[in-house]
Amino acid sequence: MKVFGILLAAGLSERFESDKLFATFKDKELIRYPLETFLNCDDIHSLVIVCNETNIEKIREILNSYLIDKKFELILGGKTRHESEIFGLNTLKLMNIDSNDLVAIHDCARSFLPEGLLKELITEAKTHGSCSPYVETSLYSKLSQELLTDNLVEIQTPQIFEYKILQNAYIDQDEEQMISHDTTEQVSKKLNIESKVILGSELNLKITYKEDLETIKLKLEEYGNK
Repeated sequence: MKVFGILLAAGLSERFESDKLFATFKDKELIRYPLETFLNCDDIHSLVIVCNETNIEKIREILNSYLIDKKFELILGGKTRHESEIFGLNTLKLMNIDSNDLVAIHDCARSFLPEGLLKELITEAKTHGSCSPYVETSLYSKLSQELLTDNLVEIQTPQIFEYKILQNAYIDQDEEQMISHDTTEQVSKKLNIESKVILGSELNLKITYKEDLETIKLKLEEYGNK
């Protein structure tokens, strides 16, 4: 059983007001952190990096700065997250993936995925056929004007599934059926398969706004990480 990675880097970062993947932390572009985490992971066999027309050449230049012993492909993404996932899955088909191989789909906006968490997710997915990380979260209710915290979780990435599961959940689905928030929801909605989940990391925060980057910088300094 091999493990393939799909790194989603095709977003336009409209709420960040510039391409967040090229903002810097400790003199490194944010895109380098997830790239290095996946490239350095011995369990990852091959990678597909899904880019947009604006950043694909910049990401290619960054990849050319590494000595890489894994097979990888850079491709252009679609208009939506789901289109980008489908393009990534179709590219894996050309890379001779088997139906029982695992695919880890990760949002590069979660730049600081801990290497240990990635390895733990892969280990669990090899046993259960899937695995995704979660963290407890809260939600403000406009109706009750209260902060709700009971039994609320956020599913992070990477979300790992067998390739055959993702094929059935994504391939040959029309756009009206592709309205899920992320991979786990799409698989659950279309196939009624629930992902195995394990505790994620508060370092694995999704960076959407500039304030999020400042928050994660403080957390990284607190943990002495990266």
